[in-house]
Amino acid sequence: MSARSAVFSFPHSFRPIALLAIGQLMVFAAPPVVKTVPWVPSNPLIPHDTWTGKSITLKGTSDVHTAGGTNIEFSWDFGDGSAPTAYAAVTLANKYSLEATHAYVGAAGAIFTAQLRVRNTTTGEAASGNYYVKIEPQTLPVEVNRAIDEGLWWLHKTMNRSTANIGHWESGCSFSCAGYYVVTAINVNAFLVNGHKETSDPSNPYTETVQRSMRHVFSRLTSYPIGNPANQTNPRGTFNADSNGNGYSVGLAQYPEMYQLGVFMDAIIATGTPGAVTTTGQAPSGGNPGILGRTYASIIQDMVDRHAYCQSDGGTIGGAWDYSCHVNATGNDNSTSQWAAIGMIPAQRAFGFAAPVAMKAWNNDWSTNSQLVDGTYVYRDSYFAPLWGPFATTPSGMVQLAYNGRGRGDLQWTRAETYIRNNFANGGGAGSNIKAYYYGLFSFTKAMLLHDSNNDGVPEPLTLLQSTTPGVPPIDWYGAQTPADPTNGVARTLVNDQTAAGYWYGPSYTSEQYPYTTAYAIIMLNRTIFESGAPVAVANCVPNPAVAFQTINCDGASSFHQDGSKQIVLWEWDLDNNGTFETSGVNKTVSFPAVGTYPVKLRVTDNAPAPATNTTTLNILVSTPPVAPTAEAGGPYSFCLNRTPWLLDGTASSNPDQGLSEPGRPGNTIIEYSWDLPPTGSFGDIFGAQPDVTGIFSALGTGSYLIQLKVTDNTAASFPSSGQPNLTDTDSAQVVVRAGTDPLCACVSITATPRPTQVQLRWTPTNPPGGYKILRATSQAGPYTTLATVPGNNNAYLATGLTNGTTYYFRVQEQNLNGTPKCDSNLGQATPTAR
Repeated sequence: MSARSAVFSFPHSFRPIALLAIGQLMVFAAPPVVKTVPWVPSNPLIPHDTWTGKSITLKGTSDVHTAGGTNIEFSWDFGDGSAPTAYAAVTLANKYSLEATHAYVGAAGAIFTAQLRVRNTTTGEAASGNYYVKIEPQTLPVEVNRAIDEGLWWLHKTMNRSTANIGHWESGCSFSCAGYYVVTAINVNAFLVNGHKETSDPSNPYTETVQRSMRHVFSRLTSYPIGNPANQTNPRGTFNADSNGNGYSVGLAQYPEMYQLGVFMDAIIATGTPGAVTTTGQAPSGGNPGILGRTYASIIQDMVDRHAYCQSDGGTIGGAWDYSCHVNATGNDNSTSQWAAIGMIPAQRAFGFAAPVAMKAWNNDWSTNSQLVDGTYVYRDSYFAPLWGPFATTPSGMVQLAYNGRGRGDLQWTRAETYIRNNFANGGGAGSNIKAYYYGLFSFTKAMLLHDSNNDGVPEPLTLLQSTTPGVPPIDWYGAQTPADPTNGVARTLVNDQTAAGYWYGPSYTSEQYPYTTAYAIIMLNRTIFESGAPVAVANCVPNPAVAFQTINCDGASSFHQDGSKQIVLWEWDLDNNGTFETSGVNKTVSFPAVGTYPVKLRVTDNAPAPATNTTTLNILVSTPPVAPTAEAGGPYSFCLNRTPWLLDGTASSNPDQGLSEPGRPGNTIIEYSWDLPPTGSFGDIFGAQPDVTGIFSALGTGSYLIQLKVTDNTAASFPSSGQPNLTDTDSAQVVVRAGTDPLCACVSITATPRPTQVQLRWTPTNPPGGYKILRATSQAGPYTTLATVPGNNNAYLATGLTNGTTYYFRVQEQNLNGTPKCDSNLGQATPTAR
């Protein structure tokens, strides 16, 4: 049974009923549908982050079946031995927010499996869904993850849902709703940039939330005649605003249109599905293509045309956009224009729709001429000064510079960046402090992430905020924290500002902006503006801690993408902490000569049209014995019912002080491998470095599972004067059990032919991206050792140096690009003999 929809038993007083007779009414029983929120939509087995003692929200939903007066209840079992919550009614009003709060307590690395249980007391049917939680050290990245997790749940709960499968935030809820159409576009974008898509797994509650939101987004768009003629003229030239020649553009029938349209573009592009077709919106009529039935890409193209047609093309200091669609007018507004830029940047970078050259050049003139000598940007051409302080218009100007390919090295960019850096530590409210004005902070974050200094459309995100003022050092605008830094960066500011309920309420210059601040904060924290999810770098080094001069194996194989349709394709390492990523590859080795803490950085890059990167830093501790072992649970494991036996492999676990001890004491070593299958917080389900778990997972059935390994050394015996007990470490891994008919179980089949002291393996190549790993054992149940990894176009491998008369067992694993196993071959068996 699936780990996400496991069915559990009730006491004998509950009796499953397939068909009930209630008076003359016949009611067909239907099991409750239980959904729990995954932290990573592309991999629901990755746990939600917390730290010991921190209260978090466990999140789930259930479909309610009300026919025949059924009575549906829910309860949370926290999975840590504490009492489950009392059963409470599931109603049409709360079925989208079946939640509980809980504080987990334990050591870093501990994983807990909570369960949302839903039961129908009329029919006796029940179901449950798993919710994984992992205790981590309380660091800023972990706090960021928790903040995003709670913020998305708040938005999900406050959505208005209609029976027409539409959802929006335009009215009827606190702190996340507004009368403007754009609130739905910005809120759904917060889900999209975290990888929750319309096409995500239906077992993810947010999938429906996003689907409803996008239907509403398209229902708010309008297709307008683009004007006659479509040609527009500004001082930079004449251009055709109708790029596809259909005579129409797509905009909004709500004031202020140009303030909102770019945000709608971000949301549509963040779906990552340009070929998707709309199911809502204005119906086509005559020559008007409308909205309904069109591809997302075609609508984005017409939205670019709308911006081209609506640009202010009069005046003498350049062209921008005003609140409404102005043609042959001088309505330049820097606050509005950043939203135009933020919509057209992804239209060009992700969908390939560039605006007319003359239109972009005229906006480039505005970017130059609307900046004051101190680096700030003016509000509008008729009000040549910043409005509401400089921290709305100045970042807005920087976003336009990024759109026009102007960044570091450009005078206008340098002035603006210097101004922001020089005032980054300001106190006070929105008028003097950019971190106290989310509207401006969001613009600034976009500018730093979308920075493009050479106008090639490839982003060059900036990590450090710099100033040309002598004595003002650069600062990590996102990750800075006091007291190590002179002021907090964006991440610490936002984490500290979040309310206990999960939303953000300001700070802003006007209460009109409050409904947008939760989505702003979530998007800024994820540092992803319009991509459908982001790559996430995960570095793992074994052993850690280590001893001096020891070889340490580092890998980035656990790195992942929030969007399951994208992949990590490049792993780069800075192993000497000099700021340069000097080597690439999934796996690297490193050693250090002395006791100390050594940062190792991993940067990963995805295969998106505009490639995105993410960097993580892992600190390696080099110490003196006794040192704790490092557990390595292996995997991810892909078990197929047609390929047995199934073995776990903890042999990559490492003991940095292996063999060392105090005089006369036994050498230090790992003395126990204990497994928790799946994690309940109680180890000992099975023991051994390579245990056979065929029986355990066959009983569980097809589905996805988390497991944990705990390794223990004999420090108490080896180093008794240290006063330390035997030291331990834990690690987790993922197991997928698949039916034999699953296409992913159609793995390579091998034959094994014996020769004197050799066995020849052959197979028909399937060209897996990471090649084949060759495994060998002298027992069917292992342990198996790795002989080699060969390229994906190989069809043979010769195992040499074998003992005649000994039976050997072989497996060939197809590997993913990151080196993790894709699937196992059949078991090959051969006994070399002398001729």
